[in-house]
Amino acid sequence: MLPELPVGMQTFEELRRRNAIYVDKTNYFPLLSRGRKVAFCARPRRFGKSLTVSALDAFHSGRKELFKGLAAEKFMNSPEFAPKPVIHLDMSEADDCESLDDLKESLMSCLEVNAARHKISLRGARPAIIFSNLLKDVRSTSTQGVVLLIDEYDTPVISLIQRQLLYDRRQVEQTRIAMRSFYSKIKSNDSSLDFVFITGVSKFSRMGVFSTLNNLEDISNDAEFAAFMGLTEEELESDFTLYVKDTAEGLKIEEAELLNRIRDYYDGFSFDGETRVYNPFSTLLFFKKRKFNKYWVESGSNGLIRKFLKDKNLVLDDFSGLEVSADFASSPGEIGSTPPEGFLYQAGYLTLRKDSRGDYSLDYPNFEVRSALSALFLDNLYASETLARDAMIEMGKYLAVGDVPNMVANIRRMYSGLTYLDHTDAVSQRQVMRILGAVAKVFGKKLKDILHLNQKENYLEATRQKLGESFYRATLQACLWGTEAYTRPEAHNNLVRIDLEVSYKDQVYIIELKTSQGASASMEAAHAGMARIRKRDYGGTHKNPILISMAVDLEIRNLGACVFVKNGETTVLDSEALNLLHKPRRRKS
Repeated sequence: MLPELPVGMQTFEELRRRNAIYVDKTNYFPLLSRGRKVAFCARPRRFGKSLTVSALDAFHSGRKELFKGLAAEKFMNSPEFAPKPVIHLDMSEADDCESLDDLKESLMSCLEVNAARHKISLRGARPAIIFSNLLKDVRSTSTQGVVLLIDEYDTPVISLIQRQLLYDRRQVEQTRIAMRSFYSKIKSNDSSLDFVFITGVSKFSRMGVFSTLNNLEDISNDAEFAAFMGLTEEELESDFTLYVKDTAEGLKIEEAELLNRIRDYYDGFSFDGETRVYNPFSTLLFFKKRKFNKYWVESGSNGLIRKFLKDKNLVLDDFSGLEVSADFASSPGEIGSTPPEGFLYQAGYLTLRKDSRGDYSLDYPNFEVRSALSALFLDNLYASETLARDAMIEMGKYLAVGDVPNMVANIRRMYSGLTYLDHTDAVSQRQVMRILGAVAKVFGKKLKDILHLNQKENYLEATRQKLGESFYRATLQACLWGTEAYTRPEAHNNLVRIDLEVSYKDQVYIIELKTSQGASASMEAAHAGMARIRKRDYGGTHKNPILISMAVDLEIRNLGACVFVKNGETTVLDSEALNLLHKPRRRKS
């Protein structure tokens, strides 16, 4: 029989009692408190933070029976180890607070649980004072200093913002002030504390934790703790060997192929830019359900992300490969003022990459996240969410069998359904202003000092057509990412950059997309694109790829021409042929 998966298990004790799979991370526990008094670690939601804090609670409480056979067992049996009283605050209990009274009630509930645990009566008039007294009173009962564990420290503010898409800034600020007052008692009770460990989803709205704790050490991006939460590839293959074997047999594929697909779907998160880890939540649910799905993305509310993408007029290729500074991850800014990449990074939708020179850039962690963002992006462009989802489903069917005419017809239907056409203007203006802003920075000036209004408008008008190409490419790319296709925008070979390189099952596609004005110009652009593909041997690294060159006619805001090569045979689709292919689909009632 297969060992039990720890899906839905709330505590380390429950997991160990039921002999469920536990990926041993306890070697990190002695390291956390060695040489540091207060440690903070940010990780995306459902990434194992609560289980880690629960295990730390058992560790510092000296519950040796739960650590038999684990890395920490040896340390717990050494003279260096001594059990300590633990106060464990689970702030996720405050995830549904709609008022300050609700917040006070949640904080009191957390404090009462800990008071009962240590057989102490609470005293004081408000949560912050009661918390301070609790720390002192627990310390007085032991010869050891108190270990304070705070799980999901940012829940009161972050959950409030997520529930209120047009959130009440006054209410958020009141909540922030209340939490700052509460957390400030950690510093004033420093003499009572031996070690403090704090987790949360973000570094936004730190609510005074960082400013009131001078000795707090942020380990979120330290290489030493890069694999502290999440699953490494070695851990996946060693701890889930039986599940890999059993799942591969059930899906009738080779184990190596299964591991590659799991890697594409759920690996790729990195907190130091080098060490990669799998999303534990999605990986566990995959083994339980034996089906690839967007488990992590669908487990949370995406309303805030969808609204953010729409409000900022974002396209997906704004971020993949975007270079960031070395201190980007540790200083993302406040939630209302951070740039889009800072917001998406803190939300877990972007991750760090480090190149051989030590420079950092951003990327989407894996297929699960990338395809989910693609769907949200397309949803913002269509009046109906079903139009976007239908386009992705249809695209996957045609990609799998190499049906280029129907792929092209699907793209035509997709572009025809766009209602957010002013997006091209917004994208153009944002990209132009980003470029001009970078130029101004080089000269040490502000943008307004080097650019008059009429100059800006002239520049925008002159470049709008070229930048519009990126919008149509981004829309196509989002649709492709929403399928199971492996899509590389601006893929490099030894000679050039390819607009889109797409792999799906046994098919490889090389796609060139251009913009033009008018039917005849579109035909010329499509032929020129194909000539470029052949001259530069875009598909030379693949066996028998399908070559596609398409041109968007800006007069009709849709594909105006297409030339493709499949199995050595060239097919030309002019505007008339495309119109015949593009027939509106009747939806079944």
